Amino acid sequence: MQKLFLTRHGETEWNVEHRMQGRKNSLLTRRGKEQATWLSERLSDQNIDLIITSPSPRALETAEIIRDERDIKIIQDEHFLEMNVGDWEGRTLDEIKQINPEKFYLYWEQPHLFKAVGGEDYYQVRERVLPRLKYLLNEYPNKDLLIVSHSVVLKILLSYFEKRPLEQLWEGKHIWGQV
Repeated sequence: MQKLFLTRHGETEWNVEHRMQGRKNSLLTRRGKEQATWLSERLSDQNIDLIITSPSPRALETAEIIRDERDIKIIQDEHFLEMNVGDWEGRTLDEIKQINPEKFYLYWEQPHLFKAVGGEDYYQVRERVLPRLKYLLNEYPNKDLLIVSHSVVLKILLSYFEKRPLEQLWEGKHIWGQV
């Protein structure tokens, strides 16, 4: 039976600063590297045939730390990049809340109504991620896969498996960190 493991990249500098990352990148913190090491140790007795990762440097570094000395191929897949949050990228949550409280509310409380300025909405992320997930599961039917990605992408994947509508995206299991 095929297994699918999902994980988010480790903590980054911008996570600590409460900044939206989106497609921009910030480095893993020492704690973020430790988190990846802890997960590597936790998964050491699990069979993983293939790691698929967002090409974002924070996700790729996390994937490499998780792989450690194991002989597991890592494939970078842009379908698993974080949501493009447009002009919010690099701004703190407080700045965003102050600049546009209505959009900030929609982002967290009514994701099905959120539209980013110069970025993606949740529907676009879902249309990018779910077909690719289905393709990978069919392409590697007898392989155990680990996907290393980002908060919104993982919430989209979890909502798919849990059969939750987009309106309930942020319900369920918490994924630490900001986009």
